[in-house]
Amino acid sequence: MNTFAKIILGAAAIASAAPCFADDTDDSGKRLSFLLTGASFAIPENGWFEMACEDMGAEAINKAVSGEAIYHTARRMHAGTFYTTEELDRTDVLVLGHVHNQNVANEQWLKENWEDYTSIATTTDYAVTYDYVIKRYIADCRALKDNPDSRYYGTPDGKPARIMFCTHWHDSRTTYNPAVRKLAERWGFPLVKFDENIGFSRLDAAAGETQPSIAYAHDSETIGGVKYGWHPLRGSNSYIQRRMAQIFVAAATDYLGLDIPFDYTLAPCSPLVCTGETARMMLTFRGGHYPFAMENDEVTASPYFMEMPDVQSDTEFAVAGITDKDGTAAASGSTSASILVADETIPCSYDSFVHQAEQSKGHADAQTLDLKNGDGWSRRIYITFPIEDIPADAERVGVRLYFESVVPGKLGSENRPLDGIELLELGGNTSTYSANLTWDNHHSHVFEPVATTILTQNMLNSYVGWDVTDFVKAKAAEGATKVTFRVTTPYQWRALSRFTSSESTANPGKGPQMLVALRRDTSGTSPAASLTSLTLSVSGDTLLNPALGTVSIFSAQGATLLRTSAASIDLSALPAGLYIAAAEGASVKFIR
Repeated sequence: MNTFAKIILGAAAIASAAPCFADDTDDSGKRLSFLLTGASFAIPENGWFEMACEDMGAEAINKAVSGEAIYHTARRMHAGTFYTTEELDRTDVLVLGHVHNQNVANEQWLKENWEDYTSIATTTDYAVTYDYVIKRYIADCRALKDNPDSRYYGTPDGKPARIMFCTHWHDSRTTYNPAVRKLAERWGFPLVKFDENIGFSRLDAAAGETQPSIAYAHDSETIGGVKYGWHPLRGSNSYIQRRMAQIFVAAATDYLGLDIPFDYTLAPCSPLVCTGETARMMLTFRGGHYPFAMENDEVTASPYFMEMPDVQSDTEFAVAGITDKDGTAAASGSTSASILVADETIPCSYDSFVHQAEQSKGHADAQTLDLKNGDGWSRRIYITFPIEDIPADAERVGVRLYFESVVPGKLGSENRPLDGIELLELGGNTSTYSANLTWDNHHSHVFEPVATTILTQNMLNSYVGWDVTDFVKAKAAEGATKVTFRVTTPYQWRALSRFTSSESTANPGKGPQMLVALRRDTSGTSPAASLTSLTLSVSGDTLLNPALGTVSIFSAQGATLLRTSAASIDLSALPAGLYIAAAEGASVKFIR
């Protein structure tokens, strides 16, 4: 490999408070639990709280209810229905995520003790009900010392009461955000400062300009005559939810002294590329630490894309170092990953998708291959490739699709994120498929897991691929002459992703491909180096292949008709029609 891309990273400070917990358990070995109360910004459909807890190895107890306020939580506490004794016993931190634009720090009507609030069942005062919830939770934690069913029974002070406050997800709420800061300072509990760390500010927009929060929201609200983003784009694949998860983990690790490893992964967008293409590598950071510095620039995106344009040979991407603010190595992960230049390109012999809303209809002649997972609207992709000519000692075999467009999905009236992250799962078998494949009959085929990759909007108009080397070699060794792959996504209610089909007239030649890298010469000479000047041309009934590269001839429908490395190829036997001849780095269309 003679192409090398290097990256040097620096991480922001990682919390190093004196640990009161080890890893993801407390001192008794119990798994940590966070209990969240809130409204529409906190319900599970958002995802930030659940992702943050997962990153910490903790249990997420989410009691948020859309449209409610802190006084609803206070009323449930007053009635004894907010949490069970068992839930209270295992909760390590209560997270207050009610962020309505109210003055929660007003001390005018506050009482000394929670028992002194006699109208808690009817009041709608935010400062009063915040005060009640805090004092009642502290009292309930202390009372566990007298409960024989509690693991804190018989302790001097019961369970330690730990509470975290949250700001609004950005800084538009100029009443609530300053007030909750005063409240956190008054009580000495930590504040999750979403507004300071989300990556943008209301002050970034000049008078009359669109507020930056609009871009990250699916609706808007007007405060002081200015329109802001209201509810952030939801779902675990949304950038804004992942960012909020990072911010929460950073605050929680600092509060609890958790030691969350800072790590990363390197994964190619496609494990193989053709000569002259751009090789792209995804660098994905563990969610709990931010921001990352790259060449003195802050990086908020995860994954971050490393690129090497116009590759002519195998390319290795390496992470030279990720350090904390003091320059001490603080991360673990694969130090390098490679993308190989293909020696052979094999177009698919069949491609289609099935559509849950069109259960008896086939889509083998569609212009795109559609992928989605949602109630009543799921779509799954099927692609078949011949494998009989793939050498048993091939260095790497990959399958890739061209990502051409994305359409936002909906949950009721809510748009799903366009900047989200999808997980694409690839399964494989050796079954034969035809245009008769529909949603009604697709369940009759069994697929074994092969590989996964992730997809983001940043990958539009490029290839996304999977390494299928082991699977293809295993099936070939069993005597199979073809393999079929199925692409699915486990995420619900996400955008409709569309990939180019072999029948596409908009992107001819960019249908599903299998790329093969032949065995590499350990002396350092790559076989790809001799294939960089392939040319193909048609003269009369003859296809000229002077470089003797492996040529595939396929019909306009994607069917493979011939594969050969001959210098001249007789085309006279082909019936009338449109054809494409393709070799590594070269292709030509011709009509018979």
